[in-house]
Amino acid sequence: MRDGSFLTALRNVTPAPLRPVLGRLRRALLPASLPTAAPAPPPADPDAVAAPQELWHLVGAADADYVRVGQEFKRLFIEAGLRPHHAILDVGCGIGRAAAPLVDYLDENGRYAGFDVMAQAIDWCKAHIAVGDPRFDFVHADMHSDRYNPAGSQPASAYVFPYPDASFDYVWLGSVFTHLLAPDQAQFAREIARVLKPGGTSIVSWYLIDDEARANTGNGQIAFDMVHRLDGCWTATPELPESVIGYDIEPILAQYDELGLDVLNQALGVWRRQPLQDQDIIVARKRA
Repeated sequence: MRDGSFLTALRNVTPAPLRPVLGRLRRALLPASLPTAAPAPPPADPDAVAAPQELWHLVGAADADYVRVGQEFKRLFIEAGLRPHHAILDVGCGIGRAAAPLVDYLDENGRYAGFDVMAQAIDWCKAHIAVGDPRFDFVHADMHSDRYNPAGSQPASAYVFPYPDASFDYVWLGSVFTHLLAPDQAQFAREIARVLKPGGTSIVSWYLIDDEARANTGNGQIAFDMVHRLDGCWTATPELPESVIGYDIEPILAQYDELGLDVLNQALGVWRRQPLQDQDIIVARKRA
């Protein structure tokens, strides 16, 4: 099992409710063509909302199962503590794979908000997920992205999340900071801390460069050779830097602390020692 070693190493320091979450959360971010050790989810509802396969390229997995991945996200959020009355923000919501399964989970007090730079994805979500339901809101964030929105009207480094302070119990970012340059990431991090309620939880995926990643760089035992230095981060793809972005782990942990976010766990993926796109996960809680 690919995540067995890190789960064993972290067993004594991981809050018990989070232990089942970390491995499956990382696996849910993998391309669907890669084998996983995750247990099979229950049979999908034949009436469940599912994005057409031709839209799957927008989230980088054209052969994936929309409903299966969505149910994995739902299970992961619940195990991390999401309750029906909570408010959750999905940063980089894509084609709504995390939103669709929450329609029947959130109660009348619950709320889902998602935004993305891809107008096509947001248009599809608005037309097919919880149409007319005031609990669900999808916003097109018209910010510049070399990869996803090259005609965007403003830099991500200036983007302010369109939500009030302390308005969400959970903030989720899957495969977002793996595509943001350092000034953009820093602004998003500040905004995450701002919109989280005291005691709220952030769940974020990364490529975090530690001693093991540095030692394995260039020897073929790593998914990405993060050897091209940028301002505050690294890329493995200098021709289009935002395709794969990595961050040194030490300043990122310092950033969490400076923003008042206590790290509950670091679940480090095997991308640093195997050629698998298995991202790192940090779960953190905003100080009360």
